[in-house]
Amino acid sequence: MSDKSVYLAALAACVLLAACHKAPPKEAAAPAVPPPPPPPPLQPLPARAPGLWETSLTEIGSAEAPQTLQICIDAQVDKRLGILGNDLSGEACTEKGYRPQGDGSLGFLAECHTGAGVVTEYSGSIDGDYTHDYTMKARLQTTGANLNRVASYEVVSRRVGACKPDQKPGDMISDGVKVNLVDMAGQGTGQGKDKGKGGGGDKMSAAAPD
Repeated sequence: MSDKSVYLAALAACVLLAACHKAPPKEAAAPAVPPPPPPPPLQPLPARAPGLWETSLTEIGSAEAPQTLQICIDAQVDKRLGILGNDLSGEACTEKGYRPQGDGSLGFLAECHTGAGVVTEYSGSIDGDYTHDYTMKARLQTTGANLNRVASYEVVSRRVGACKPDQKPGDMISDGVKVNLVDMAGQGTGQGKDKGKGGGGDKMSAAAPD
């Protein structure tokens, strides 16, 4: 074999050897997955229409019968009503609002501080027209002051008409007993104290037509 042939054979061998030891091509890096966008801010719950509201509260899993009550509300009482609509604990809530859900319901959240380190967190959904007729499913978790309680409620609430002539904002009837939530909170409406079961207050100026 000539020197030229030997040279060419050696060169070919070097080329093949280099090809065998060539590093495999690097795979393209997967594109970075962007983090999910933050949820939209909570929107304030709409105001319930003034008038006489009937509400039924059922604790899910409890053997107790549902609580049924009627309450006369105006704009001020509505702002102060608690999440379940049966007391004036709403002012204790530092965060309260809703986000629209894809199924047409309102997903709501609330965090309420009721004193002595007690905090109740609410979450759930609202179906229907919150201003006139709605159904709420709510989960409550209360912590603080050696408390750790979780409960779930279904609330069915609807406006049944105008408040009666002898009713004033805050008047609530439950189990046949009439009280005024505003007076009980020590902040009367200035329309006269309730004289007990059956009424006795002045005609409510905030009553809305049917």
